[in-house]
This record gives sequence, structure tokens and C-alpha cells, in this order.
Amino acid sequence: MGSCGGLFRDPSLDVELARLVARGQQTGEIRADVNAAQVGGILAVGYFSAVLRWIAAEPPAFSLPDELDAMLDIVLRGVLTDPAP
Repeated sequence: MGSCGGLFRDPSLDVELARLVARGQQTGEIRADVNAAQVGGILAVGYFSAVLRWIAAEPPAFSLPDELDAMLDIVLRGVLTDPAP
């Protein structure tokens, strides 16, 4: 597999995102009961998905920063209108 394939196997993005989540847990900004590694993985997959869709069209079909902000908002705030406690 070429260098591009290596990028998708390299765990550094999800590991770094998991560290950010863990830091948020320490400061009380993120719930302590969530699995930081799991959230890091979800965010990394969302990032790669957005980048792949963004580069698939010329000109890009959407703003990458706006797409990433929207994805982050969904992950952090959820999709339920009235989440149960």
C-alpha cells in the first residue's frame, strides 16, 4: 500500500484527538464517562470522510472548515432534541 494508505492506517490523528478529549475530561468540559479513545476515533473518521468528499470534486462542493465545524457540533452536542439525563 502506498503512502496514502499508510496515512489511513496511521493512528496519530485519532490518538491526538483522544488526548484532546481526555484533556477536556480533566477540565470538566467533557463528560468523564465517555471513552476518549472512542471519541477520538469517531472524530478522525469524520475528518477523513469530510476531506475525501471535499477533494472528490473540483471546485469543492462545500467549505471544508464549515463541514468540520458542523461534524464537531454533532459529535459534541448530539442529534437528539431532548437528550435523556
